[in-house]
Amino acid sequence: MEIKNQLVQCPNGHYYNSALHNTCPVCAQGGGVPPTEGIDGGAGSVPPSGAGEIGGGFVKTEPPFVDRNTPGAVPFQPTMIGGDLNVQGGTEPVVGWLVCVEGPMRGNDYRLHSGYNYIGREMGDVRIAGDQQISRQNHAMIAYDDTDIVYYVGPSAGRNLIKVNGKTVLNAVELHNYDVISVGTTKLVFVALCGEHFQWKRG
Repeated sequence: MEIKNQLVQCPNGHYYNSALHNTCPVCAQGGGVPPTEGIDGGAGSVPPSGAGEIGGGFVKTEPPFVDRNTPGAVPFQPTMIGGDLNVQGGTEPVVGWLVCVEGPMRGNDYRLHSGYNYIGREMGDVRIAGDQQISRQNHAMIAYDDTDIVYYVGPSAGRNLIKVNGKTVLNAVELHNYDVISVGTTKLVFVALCGEHFQWKRG
């Protein structure tokens, strides 16, 4: 059985096969809305290549409307740069990290907070277990000054020297992103959170 293909266009711009339909089937179903604009801006500007194909371009979409009165609706909030340094509940906000890349604790990370962070084998803010060349406590320290937005690293009460990027540190020096701190047989990569792009607000 041969089906004739006689495409015609209705007043609303829809194409249909007049051999099968006397009137536009799209309009008959209540869809009498003109088609989207073609790539060149004219209605139906991309002609169909066969039955059932309607050409058309892309139109600019609008962001979804959010009704603030709808229960459970969460309106869009822009990203907030900065936070409260004085968080209630006793939690000290993180200001940076140390990541162990060499030594007994390789693969572990350590959170740093504002003020002094003491490094030790068994006690302190940064506990590096298993490294017998690190003192039990207060071997070295890392400090963050939230007023000047500066990080420091230096020796504390440890017997063995510490190094930053391979150079021995006898007094506190400024610490920069991705500096490598050597303490005992352990190497730690420093990663800063606070700086040009983010700062905790002081309450």
